[in-house]
Formats: sequence, structure tokens, C-alpha cells
Amino acid sequence: MSYLFQQDESLADGVRRIAGHQVHKAIEELQNSESDRHEAIHEVRKRFKKLRGLIRIVRPGLGNQYSQINVWYRDAGRRLSRVRDAESMLESLAKLKVRFDDPAYAELFAAFEKCFQARKQQLVEEWIDLEQELQTLCEELQTAQKQIENWKIKGNPDKILREGLQQNYRRGAEALTTLHEQPSDELFHECRKRSKYYLYHMRLLKDVWEPILSAQLSVLDPLNDYLGDDHDLAVMTCQLTSEPERFGAASDIDQFLTLIARQREELQSAALSLADRIYAEKPKAFAKRLQTYWKLWQDTNAQKS
Repeated sequence: MSYLFQQDESLADGVRRIAGHQVHKAIEELQNSESDRHEAIHEVRKRFKKLRGLIRIVRPGLGNQYSQINVWYRDAGRRLSRVRDAESMLESLAKLKVRFDDPAYAELFAAFEKCFQARKQQLVEEWIDLEQELQTLCEELQTAQKQIENWKIKGNPDKILREGLQQNYRRGAEALTTLHEQPSDELFHECRKRSKYYLYHMRLLKDVWEPILSAQLSVLDPLNDYLGDDHDLAVMTCQLTSEPERFGAASDIDQFLTLIARQREELQSAALSLADRIYAEKPKAFAKRLQTYWKLWQDTNAQKS
């Protein structure tokens, strides 16, 4: 697997290899003229997120490079968000149709699907320079790929990992605590971001103790699905309430918003139940435990040599 640290390489070499692979695949996806452009954009944005998760785990060792790298890939992803957001509305609608499969809702869902399709098409038509934008990004990524070779990660690898893991885990645990006290879309979104980085970190480190970290991944995956689906529905709600003229009769919008609210309540309840368990450990203890797994893994490799 490419998004995974290997036992026979240094931490710095692993980071450069993984980052280089993510950028290489993003370039391939952008250059493939036969691919569905919506799907290609989705895949490229996912690679940018994985890359940002990667640099977070070694943030203490990147020093001043970190902010520059993180901001560049964050902004590059945002440049592609318009088309992706329109596509995600249709995906969220499809999930609502599965959840509320009563035939009584069929006409309602069909009407909103037509509206979301029209919005997506309008965005594509308005973005007349989409292909040029993708070509420009591709060229910028080719330059960025060369820069990865010069990334410097300074310091003790064990300590870098411990500090990087602890910082992200702590921010996720703090967001969860605040969320219980003052629920809001913003805090659910913050928990989503932190749990996604947590997921990426466990994927990167999975081989250091596969049975334990695979079990961790088995609960992080559904947590991120719950939080991701909830975020998409929050965006959909915002779209419906900010531009109601796009979506027909007020009574239909109200009924649709009621279904969204019911679905979000279920998603949030399931997410919080998992998150409370996933973040039950103290940040310092969590990071120290993973650091110990890493050191034992590295020691085993040294003994083989």
C-alpha cells in the first residue's frame, strides 16, 4: 500500500515517498482526458487531504515549511470545491432516498433531484475555464512534486511522531468536549476534520502493530462516514435556506428540511457514540502508546539487519 510507512525506510524518506506518490496520482487523474471530470476532481481533492494528513503527523519536524505546504494544498483543493460541492448534494440526496424509501416521498425527491442536477449543470457551464484551471493546477503540481524531494524533517523521529499525533488527537478531543457542551455545525465540522486526520494517521502507521491499529481503523471509518454525511447535509440545508427560490414551493422545502433534520439527528447520535469511545484516552497517553509501538517496530527492523 502506498499510503503507509514502511519498516525499512526512515521517517523522512517515508514522508517524501508517500507525498510524491499522492501528487503523482493527482497529476495522472488530471491528465486523463477520458475520465469523468467530477470524479477526477473528487479524487484529486481526496489526495490533497491525505497529503495534509501526512504532513500533520510530522509537523514538529517540518518547522516553517509546514504552514507553507499545508496552505498551498488546502487552497489548491478549494479551487476545485465548486464542482465537488454540487456533486455531493446529489450523493446526499441519494442517501436520503435510501433512508426514507416510503413511496410517498418519491415525487418530493424527484423534484429536488431535478433542482440539484440543474444547479450542478449551471456551475459547470459558468466555469467556462474549468479545463484550463485543471491544466494550470496540473502544471503547478509538477513543480510541487519536485519540491517534495527537498522537504527536510529535522529532529528525533520518535519525538516528532509523538508530538504530531498528540497535537491532532488533543484538538479532536477538545472539539468533542466543546461539542457536547455547545452543539453547532461548526464544531461537528471541526470534529470531522480532526477525526479524518486521525484516520489518516492510523492508516500511515497501521503496520507498526496491525491487529490493534486495524481495529482502530474499523471504528474510525464509520465515524468519518457519519460526520461526513452530516456535514454534507449541513451544506445542503444552508443551500436550501439561502436560495429557496431555486427549490420550489415553501411547503416542499419545509418537508425536505424535516427529513434532513431527522437524518442528521441519527447521524450525529451515532457519531457522538463512537467519538466518545475513540477519544476516551488522554492525548498524552495516546501519543506515547503509538510512539512505543513505532519504536518497537523500528527496533525489530534493526535486529533483522
